[in-house]
Amino acid sequence: MTTFSQMIWMPFLFLCMLALACPAHAGAPTFQELMSPAVFPDAQWGMTVENAEVSKTALHVTTTGADFVLDASGQGVFRQRIGHEREVLRIRIQGVATPPALTHSGPGFAFAAFDSPKLDLRTNGDSLFMLHAHEPISLEITRAIEPGFVAIYKGNAVILDEWGGFGLFCSDKDFGGALHPYEEATTRYVLSADAVLWIGICPPKPYNWERSFKDNVVWHWSNVNAYPPDSDLIAWAKEGNIVLLQSEVMLWKDWNLAFEPRMGAAEFERVRNTIHGHGMRFIVYTSPYYFLKDTPLESKVMNSFDNFSVTGFPAGWPYGVNIDPFMTEIGKVIANYKPDGLYFDGQYTENAPALYALARRTRALVGDSGILEWHSTFALGDGMCFLPQADAYVDFILRGEGCDTAYGKDDYLRYFVSCYNSSNSVGVLCNNGPKPTAELVERILGVNCRMHTIASWLADAPIMDVVHNNYAARLTPALRERVDRGCDERQGRIGERVTARAEELRALREPPRWNRALLDEKGDSLAKWMPSVSPLNKDPFSIREGALAITGKASTYAFLTHAFGVAPSGFVARMKQDTDGGMSWGPAVCVQWKSGTYLRVGLRSDGQLQADISGDQRCFGKQDPLQWIWVRARWLRTRGVVETSVNGTDFQSVWNFEHDGAFNNPAESISVGKIPFNGSAVDYSEPGPDGTCFVEVVRVY
Repeated sequence: MTTFSQMIWMPFLFLCMLALACPAHAGAPTFQELMSPAVFPDAQWGMTVENAEVSKTALHVTTTGADFVLDASGQGVFRQRIGHEREVLRIRIQGVATPPALTHSGPGFAFAAFDSPKLDLRTNGDSLFMLHAHEPISLEITRAIEPGFVAIYKGNAVILDEWGGFGLFCSDKDFGGALHPYEEATTRYVLSADAVLWIGICPPKPYNWERSFKDNVVWHWSNVNAYPPDSDLIAWAKEGNIVLLQSEVMLWKDWNLAFEPRMGAAEFERVRNTIHGHGMRFIVYTSPYYFLKDTPLESKVMNSFDNFSVTGFPAGWPYGVNIDPFMTEIGKVIANYKPDGLYFDGQYTENAPALYALARRTRALVGDSGILEWHSTFALGDGMCFLPQADAYVDFILRGEGCDTAYGKDDYLRYFVSCYNSSNSVGVLCNNGPKPTAELVERILGVNCRMHTIASWLADAPIMDVVHNNYAARLTPALRERVDRGCDERQGRIGERVTARAEELRALREPPRWNRALLDEKGDSLAKWMPSVSPLNKDPFSIREGALAITGKASTYAFLTHAFGVAPSGFVARMKQDTDGGMSWGPAVCVQWKSGTYLRVGLRSDGQLQADISGDQRCFGKQDPLQWIWVRARWLRTRGVVETSVNGTDFQSVWNFEHDGAFNNPAESISVGKIPFNGSAVDYSEPGPDGTCFVEVVRVY
C-alpha cells in the first residue's frame, strides 16, 4: 500500500491487520447514500449512460461498457460491450411483476423505482448497477462466463476471465459467504431491508493503448530531500514524461494532517517550473489512508523519518471517515501548488462506497486532463479483491509492493496488477524492491503490465539497459497484438481450470483422506526441536500437563523448528492462546518451502485466527483465547482450506485459499510456537507484556 521501500514492510502487515479488525465508523460514505440522485449526477471521464427506457415488457439500460435488460418477470441479462460483446451475468429478482418507473435518465445516471417489491435501481455511466432493497428481496445471480479469476473479501467479489467479467459488492457483509463462483448459480440470496447490492460490469471503459505506450513515470523517493536539484530533474526528461514526487515526510509538513511544502512554496515552485520547462508533468504524494485528521488515530501522527525503521510504522485508517477533510486539503494542493495530478498512497480498503466516492470526487477535482495514480497493493480488503468501477477513474494503478513472491503467480500479475479488461486503467507493477530483469519484464509485458522508472536506477547501467531494450523498446502496437493473442489463448484454457478447481473445492468440502501421519509430535517431543528465541524471552519453553507451554512477551518470537524433506498435504494442531498477548506473533504452525514460500496458521489475542501465505495475510473466524482449539490446514494441487474444531472431530471451514502449486514440493521445515507473520525470527518494536500460550500436538500428513 505504501512506498517507504522495504524498511517498513514487516510491521506493515501487523499494523494493517490491527486496523482491519476495527469496526466501521460514522461519517464515511455508505452504499445507501450513494443511491441518491443528488450524488454524482454527471457523467465523468467518458463513461456515460447512453440510453435508458422502459417499455410495457422490460427495462433497458445501455452504458459505455454494458447493456442490461430486465423483463417484467424480474429476469435480467447483463452484457459486456467493450472488447468482446457477450452475456456475462444473469439475475432473477423474485416478485417483480411489472416494469419499473424510470424517474431519472441522462448521461450521468438512470434511476428506476419498482413498486413491488420495493426496490430501486440506479445505473451509473461506469456500468455500476446499484440495487437498493426497501424490503427483504430474494434474488439469484448466475454467471454466464467461466471464472478465470475470483477474489472475495467480506461482501465484495470480482469474477473475471481474460476478456472481462463482473464485480459484486454488497452492504450485507455476509453476502460474500453466499457466493459460489464455480457453480452455475453463483448465489441465491435474500437482501435484507435497506441493503444495497452493486453489480459492476467489466471493463467499464476502453483501454488507452496509446497512452500506455507513451506515458512513462520517473519515480523519485528520498528520506533526505524531496526537492531534487534542477540537474536531476532535467536528466529525467530523457527517461519519462511524468515525474512522481513521493518522499511523503520530506515533501510535506504534517503529512498526516495537511500538505504544506516542507521546503517552502518557492522551492516547490522551482521544482514545478523546471519540470514543466522541460516538457514533463508531475504528480505529488498524498494519502487518504494515512491522512489522520478526524480519525480515531489523529494522535498517532508522525512528522519525521526518525521514527521510521524496520520496527516502526505510521498508523493508517481504512474506512473513509476522513474523506471530507482530505478532499479539502488536496483541493488546496491543486489550487495553491498546481501539480498536474496526485499520487494516493493507499485508499479506503474496508469501505467500497468510500473507495468509489474517493475516485469520483478526486477525478472531478483534477479534471479529465489531470493525472491520478493509486498505490493500491491492498485494494479492497487484504488480498486481491478490488473495485473496478473505482479504479476506472484512475490513470495508473500501482500494485505489488513487498509481494515479490507473488510475481511468479500468473493470476496475480494478470488479473490483480494488469487491470486489462477489468478497470482498463494502466496497471503498474511496484518494482521498488526487486530490480527489473529481462525475465520479469517479459512476464509483465505479456499480461499488459507496465512499470515506472525509479530515479536511482539512472546511475545503474545494467538496469537501464533492461529498461531501455527489454521494456521501453517493446511498447509498440505489436505488444497489443501479443497481449490480445495471449488473452485469447489463456481464455481457451479457462474451462479446464474451472473444472479442476470445482473438483478440488468439492474434495475439500469432504473430510481429508489421509493415511498415517508423516509427523506426530506432542509437547515433550516438540520441546526437542531446534529453538529460535528472542533475546527478550528467557527460557520460554516448558511442559505443562503434557503440552508445550511458550512464555514470552506478546510481540516477540519463541518457536521450535523441525527439518522436513517430503511434500506434505496438510497439518493439524491443538493450541490455546491463553494469556499470550500476541496477534501476528500469536501461537502458530508454519511450514516453509525451499522456494521461500510459507504457510503460517495461528491464533490471535483478539479472538481471530490468522493465516499468512508468503506475505499475503488473512484474519478470519472467532475463537475463545482461554479455550483449546484444533486448527487444520490441508491442500490439493492448487487450492486449500483452513478449518477449526473444538473437539478435534467436527471441523468447520473458515478460509479457502489458492496456492497455485507452490505447496506441492518437499517442505524444508515446520515450526511451532510464537512465530511472526513472516515465519522469521523478528520482534516488533513494542514487545508487549509477558504471557503464555500452549501447543499440545502437531501432526503433519
